[in-house]
Amino acid sequence: MKDAAASLANVYAPETFRVAGHQLIDQIADYLASVPTAVANPVQDPADLLAAYREVLANGTSPEMLFSKYLAESLHVHAPAYMGHQVNPPAPLTALCDLTNGIINGSTAIYEMGRTGAVMERIVIEQFAELLGLAPTTGGFMTNGGTLGNLTALLAARAAKWPAGDPWQAGNGDLRPCLFVNEQAHYCIDRAVKIMGWGTAGVVNIPSDDQFRIRTELLEPAIAEARARGLTPIAIVGSAGTTSTGSFDDLATLAAIAERQQLWFHVDGAHGAPVYLDPERRHLLAGMERADSLIMDFHKMQMTPGLTTGVFFRKGTDAYRTFHQQADYLLSFDTSEEDQYNIGRRTFECTKNMMSFRVYSLLACYGAEVFREYVVRVNAIGRQFARDIRLHPDFELALEPDCNIVCFRYRPAQSALSATELDDINAMIRAQLVTETSYYIVQTRLHQRVYLRCTFTNPFTEGEHTQEMLKHLTSMGKALLEFRKIPLL
Repeated sequence: MKDAAASLANVYAPETFRVAGHQLIDQIADYLASVPTAVANPVQDPADLLAAYREVLANGTSPEMLFSKYLAESLHVHAPAYMGHQVNPPAPLTALCDLTNGIINGSTAIYEMGRTGAVMERIVIEQFAELLGLAPTTGGFMTNGGTLGNLTALLAARAAKWPAGDPWQAGNGDLRPCLFVNEQAHYCIDRAVKIMGWGTAGVVNIPSDDQFRIRTELLEPAIAEARARGLTPIAIVGSAGTTSTGSFDDLATLAAIAERQQLWFHVDGAHGAPVYLDPERRHLLAGMERADSLIMDFHKMQMTPGLTTGVFFRKGTDAYRTFHQQADYLLSFDTSEEDQYNIGRRTFECTKNMMSFRVYSLLACYGAEVFREYVVRVNAIGRQFARDIRLHPDFELALEPDCNIVCFRYRPAQSALSATELDDINAMIRAQLVTETSYYIVQTRLHQRVYLRCTFTNPFTEGEHTQEMLKHLTSMGKALLEFRKIPLL
């Protein structure tokens, strides 16, 4: 027992932490200094990496060696060559917030356990409601990711628009509820509907136009048809923007339709809601302020680590509609103004970390303008890259980008390639790019065809980086054409 006590004393010793902590801060600072020239995606075979970490566990290691290995072998979102998924490079200050909260271990479900996080969360929601041009009545909270945020908002929609009774207590019964959404929407909308027990019929996918925006002229006929089939429409979901292309639905028209049809209007702004901060792109969010609910991922375009999602309700009291459980050991369920600090009344999570600290730290230390600067910058990178694609004879844009997501493909003007051959070549050059160069991009399918996809989340990605990446893709594409003996026209 004495040895165990000595071991625990060392685990918790302030001096042990001081040494490891100083080493780690130096390691991270050196890492941040090195990433401008780093390989964004240091590819490793999963089996080899698993074996290596099993060996570390078997032999033991020091904190310094452990952190060094972790930093070296992870995906490097701070590298300018990272142009992959919708994950931004977090501002270093936000990592220090996570370090601090990792020691405090605060949980914001109830005020007594997480008082600092509770008040910071309220301020963050208030500040961003104002920054996003939302109504003064707006309220909300933060949660772990857009999937959970969308589900929570749609549960509130169910509670608000249910024709009779309380579905939280009684379930769906014989009712066949449904919602309407762009066919290009994120899969989590479909997942939320299935979780709520609405089944496959509960999602009515509305076709998109050639810009991948919902065809609003088809919406009201679809609502009428759904009612004729015995379904009960509950909500319309607008995308701002869609996952694959970053396209923005016509939110103002969707809001008007929702008002006419007396449906809940929810906006999935996980990626695109911050685009409102860009004066040149603000028009894309016209109508967002009329949404009954809105989500926004701060970890996509607001410089914070994941998962950090804001859920906003135009009527702040709607945030309380979702859950009606009694938990006397945690919550008094006082309906007064003060009970808003017990955030567990409104969220799935009971133990919920203080994600608001990340956003609040940037607001407090740098000011709101830094969020605007970031959004303007990454959108500008996307626009410039799109211009470069338009001018390049061997590539084509899928569509003009609305924000920092650009979809394109290799299509040499002087070669006779079938649609299938184009798909194969684009998939192959993407795989070759991420394994043989420092660049990391992804791919998607649009109208059943393969396209390359860049999401510019690093504000330090420059034209020289994108131009070099295009040179790599061009060279790889030409080599594949020669290998396949595809003739030039």
